[in-house]
Amino acid sequence: MNKKFRILFICLGNTARSPAAEYLARYYANKKGIDLIFESAGFINAFSYMQPQSRDYLKSKGIDYSDFHPQIINRKLLEKQDLIITMEISHAQEIRDNYPGIVDIDKKTFTLREFNGETEGLDIIDPYYTSANTYKKVLKIIDENIEKMINKIIKINNSNS
Repeated sequence: MNKKFRILFICLGNTARSPAAEYLARYYANKKGIDLIFESAGFINAFSYMQPQSRDYLKSKGIDYSDFHPQIINRKLLEKQDLIITMEISHAQEIRDNYPGIVDIDKKTFTLREFNGETEGLDIIDPYYTSANTYKKVLKIIDENIEKMINKIIKINNSNS
């Protein structure tokens, strides 16, 4: 596997899961001293802001997200990534199906849990329209998986040095 430098997180609306993943990834990469570029995007323009529950979760960890602006996926954004991480299997499949001409699209698109080596329960549900408790559980799952992902990327990049 090639070195990973540019990583894109994708969920449906780019306001809950993928922005949380983006900023948690920046946090863990910075903490571990690895220089990576993170972005997030969605399939639709749901809102012009990050969901309050995601903001509160990041705030509780001391993470600044003030430069967040949601964006919609497009060919140019996908082409420049070394790794594309989705929150659901259907998102990864939609990217593979709709952008087949992008070099290595099949080899660089994974769900977050899939990238971390899991083989079951690969979807991280959309917490929008759920309870506050479910939302917190989803953010905790994303947090734990992002830290695992950063550790895996460090191993991949070190083994390719």
